[in-house]
Amino acid sequence: MSLFGSSNPVFEMLERDHAKVKDLFEQFEDAQDARSRERIIQETLLELDVHAKLEETLIYPAIRKKLDEEDVMDEALEEPHVAHVLMNELKRMRPSDRRYHAKFKVLGESIKHHVKEEEGTMFPKAEKVDLDWEKLEQKANEQKEALMARRINGTKRDRTKKPRRKTARRPLRRAA
Repeated sequence: MSLFGSSNPVFEMLERDHAKVKDLFEQFEDAQDARSRERIIQETLLELDVHAKLEETLIYPAIRKKLDEEDVMDEALEEPHVAHVLMNELKRMRPSDRRYHAKFKVLGESIKHHVKEEEGTMFPKAEKVDLDWEKLEQKANEQKEALMARRINGTKRDRTKKPRRKTARRPLRRAA
């Protein structure tokens, strides 16, 4: 059994992600300045994007094929929907928007609920199914690495793009 409560390598990875995101939400609460809070929010959104992508496209489908618990799997997929809505809204907002920090706190509450349900209900049931967990972990780690690299490089590229110059309009010349 791992430090995080599971002997399953896939669930250990997910639990490490959960712990990291929980820590980021706590860091946000403790942060004193706007720059630190914004850095924490951006890092959290990146971590949640990658984590959700892995769950939704790789891990949950593999488990769903073997686990005869439609309600559990449906709930596991539906719970993050609220988080996705909040994350997309945060991405479109500016840190100076009045409800930006409040929305991030609500996202934290939603994630905490999802983690509690996932670790308390879905993991114990899914752990009993016959899956090649090591192979799934390997695929998940490879995909996670690729997603993180793509997201990080995309973020850097977006920040380093030079804004387009607006060319000054010249007044029209009137024919004499």
